[in-house]
Amino acid sequence: MKRKSWVLALVVCLMAVALIAGEAAAQQKAITLTGQSRMPAGNVFYESLLRACKRAEAASGGRLVMKLQPEGAIYPATKELDGVHRGVLDFADTCYMYYKDRWSAAGILTAKPGGMSPMETMAWMFEGGGQSFVDEMTKDYNVKFINGAGQMAPPEIFLTTNKLLEKPEDFKGLRIRSAGDGAAIMDRMGAACSLMPVGEVFEAMHRGVIDAYEVASPAVNWTMGLQEAGKYIYLSPVRHPYEWNPFFFNKKKWEELPDDLKNIIEAAWREEAFTYYAKAIQADLKALDNFRNAGVEILPLPKAIEDAFLKEADAFYAEESKKDPFLAKVLESYDNFKETFRAVWPRP
Repeated sequence: MKRKSWVLALVVCLMAVALIAGEAAAQQKAITLTGQSRMPAGNVFYESLLRACKRAEAASGGRLVMKLQPEGAIYPATKELDGVHRGVLDFADTCYMYYKDRWSAAGILTAKPGGMSPMETMAWMFEGGGQSFVDEMTKDYNVKFINGAGQMAPPEIFLTTNKLLEKPEDFKGLRIRSAGDGAAIMDRMGAACSLMPVGEVFEAMHRGVIDAYEVASPAVNWTMGLQEAGKYIYLSPVRHPYEWNPFFFNKKKWEELPDDLKNIIEAAWREEAFTYYAKAIQADLKALDNFRNAGVEILPLPKAIEDAFLKEADAFYAEESKKDPFLAKVLESYDNFKETFRAVWPRP
C-alpha cells in the first residue's frame, strides 16, 4: 500500500513539474527579429529570404518571429550592410558588389566575370577559403556573415538593351545600370555604368536615363515587370557566371541568441542556398519563354563581344591586383581553386 502511495505521489509530482515547465514555455516571449531584403516584395530574391525566415520560425517552435521588409522599407536600398552594422536591421541579404567603393575585392566575392560555375564557387566559398576573405574584409563591421547561408543564383542575363549589339564598339557611350566588376569591365569597353536600386530600372529605361541594364536572372527580371523595359535580352555567362548573395546578421544581436536558435537559423538559411539554385533554374527557363511571348527578342551575345569582354576582364584584374594586396590574395585563392578543381575534373 505504501509502495502504491509513493508511486502515486511521484506521478503527481512529475505532472506538476511538467505543468509548470509547460506554462513557463508558453509564457516565454518569442524573440522578434526585423530584417530587410535588398529586393522588392514579390521578387524571387525577396521570396527566397522570406522562405528561409519562415523555415527558421517553424523549426523554432514559436520561439522566433522573423519580420522581413522589402527593399528600402527601413533602410536605403543597396545599403543594407550599414543598416545591419548600425543595428537598425537585425538581418538582411545583400550583394558584396554593392560595396566596391569600400573593398575592391567585393566584386569577386559576388561574381567573378569569366569565373567558375555556381557549384564550383560554392565549394570554394564554403570550404575552400572564400568565407575567410569575407570575414577579413568585414572585420571592422558589427556583422555576422553565416557561411553557406544565402542565395546561389544561375548565370545572369548579360544585358538587356533597346539597341542591337553586334560588335565591341557598340558599347561606346552606352549608359548601363550595372554593378560590380562587370560594370568596371564594361566601362573599359567604353560604356558608362552606374548603380541604381533595381526598383528604379523600369522608369530609368522609359525616361531614357539609361540605354541598357543588368539586374539578375531572367526570373528576377520577369517578376519585376521588365518585359516592357527593353527590346533585346543577350544571354552569356561571361559577365555573371553565377551570383552569390549572402544572408547576414547584426553581430551583437546574433551573440545574444541562444545557441539552439543560432543552429536553427544557420540550418534554415543554409538550406536556402541549394533550394534557391534549384528553383531559380526552372524559373529562369519559364521566364525566358514569358519574355519571348511578350515580344522581347532573346539573343546569344556575339562571340566578338564575349572575347573582348574576357580580354578586358583579364587586364582589369591584372591592374587591380597590383593596386590592392587583399584583392590579389582573394584572386589568387579563387584562381588556384579553379585550376586545381578543373585539372582533376576538366569541364567538357
